[in-house]
Amino acid sequence: MKKPTTGSVRKAQQNPTTPSEQAKPQKWRPVFGEKLPPGFKPPAYAEETKENQATSKGSSPQPSQRSESKPKNTAVKRLKPKAWPDYFAQMDSVERILFAYMAYTRPEDKTIDYFCSYDQNYNASFCYLDWNVSGLDYQGVVRLLTKWFKIGFLAQGRHPNTFSFKEEAARSFWRFLCAQIQFENLIEPQNSYRAGLPSTLDNLFKFLLLVEQGEVLVTQSHEINKHSLKRILAALTVPAGSAQEFDPESYFFWLFAIARRFRLFGRRGDRLVLTTRGEELPESIKVADLLWEIYPEYFQTIQNKSFFLILPLLSRCTDWTSWGYMVGRLLAEDNVSNLLDYETVISLLDPLRFLGLLEWGKYEKDILVRVTPLGRLVLEKLLQGQELEEDMEFKSLADQIYPLSGPDTAYVQPNFEILLPHSASWAARWKLCQIAVLEQEDQMLKYRLDKIYLLNALKRGMPAEEVLPTLKTLSTYPLPDNLVLTVQQWVDSFGQVTFRRLSLLECSSPEQAASIASARKYRQYVLGLYSPTAVIVREIEKLRKLLEKQGIYPTPGVLDGESVGK
Repeated sequence: MKKPTTGSVRKAQQNPTTPSEQAKPQKWRPVFGEKLPPGFKPPAYAEETKENQATSKGSSPQPSQRSESKPKNTAVKRLKPKAWPDYFAQMDSVERILFAYMAYTRPEDKTIDYFCSYDQNYNASFCYLDWNVSGLDYQGVVRLLTKWFKIGFLAQGRHPNTFSFKEEAARSFWRFLCAQIQFENLIEPQNSYRAGLPSTLDNLFKFLLLVEQGEVLVTQSHEINKHSLKRILAALTVPAGSAQEFDPESYFFWLFAIARRFRLFGRRGDRLVLTTRGEELPESIKVADLLWEIYPEYFQTIQNKSFFLILPLLSRCTDWTSWGYMVGRLLAEDNVSNLLDYETVISLLDPLRFLGLLEWGKYEKDILVRVTPLGRLVLEKLLQGQELEEDMEFKSLADQIYPLSGPDTAYVQPNFEILLPHSASWAARWKLCQIAVLEQEDQMLKYRLDKIYLLNALKRGMPAEEVLPTLKTLSTYPLPDNLVLTVQQWVDSFGQVTFRRLSLLECSSPEQAASIASARKYRQYVLGLYSPTAVIVREIEKLRKLLEKQGIYPTPGVLDGESVGK
């Protein structure tokens, strides 16, 4: 995949430029006798930046040796809240990123060691800004948190040597960030990819259905069987997006991680099975409650801490806004963030699009983003640390985007097609999916009764006597006579032959086999002769004891059929 450079869209009066198109900065030369202004440093050359990036990409990320700042002779003073914006403006990129992460997570009663870990998968660690971007070393973390405590961003925790992040500091920082951006509707994307929450929830339903039907096999290495993976990918609905921007396999494993995080399935033997919660979800699903569980959990899994610096700006992007413009306004250094890497940006934006929170598009080499009404509400609530469970606006938006209010009435056609409204509840769709195969999804879901599909449902354990009653319950009108007759014939054809586990008693001679088969004392255990020297028997342990009382001692154990054949 080509990796275009993410640029920025400026105001209409300015010429849009990308990082690769910007002119080489003039070398800074101090005027003779003039001192270096406070807080000013010479700009880095493009060549130096490229060399640094090449060096960092060529080697695996190591625990950072970057410190927050060198110890100063002047003591850090406590600042009043009205002076906080001035301090925010002087932050370097690393401190600003870490402060944004703290403002979102708002840790309570945490020690310094909580933020010092060299495990790349530990999201709370300040030693990494992303899985491949190093942050601060241990001493840098200590100095940074100590400085924040002295300034007044952190408060003493309830336990010794612990602290908590102040909610007032978070709100002040969010206001400062939003003041740095001018949100104007300047341009429309050339290609746009809209939010796809309905497809995501439909695909979650389909995956749970395949698990319930025993179609998801796993290997000994705990990976999904390749044939099962093909069936899953074929069943999923592709969200809006071009083939170049959508990877079905990556999308499925993202959805798979959500289902696993909420413990909707487990493993039994060589296949996945639904847990109790997974079985109850189709019967009791409430879209608003499910989404409010998913959203906070998902944001906790994001490893790129610099993304939380852009998050409050996304909640304000009600019109198309340049991603590169926002990043450029907040981060002066490129080597502390992956937010200008095309693939990284898409990996951050696409999950939010699948969850219905935003849309994104392309304009030349830039990326534009626009938040949905649902995304604006959710992001604002998350940034403020508020709950959405009882928010009526959130429930209303969720019901509009993915209605499950019914009606749960199906239209059964004489040609074996069944039409069900897309707004039908998961419970009605779950029942119908047990006996009919889904063929088409639109405003109406089109199912078809198929003999093989129905017989497989009976094979999985569905009671045969429930097939027609289920159709009658869901149908608006009486079932067509030809359909009732045919389905009944399909059901009657199931179970016409049955396997029985029986045992053979192999005798040394035909005479001995005949005497055992005809003796009255063995009658309740003998079913007949299989061959001149083999007797079909049952309850072999009871028969063994009876034979031993008569002086006939069989060989120990029971031989299987393959051993007898050999």
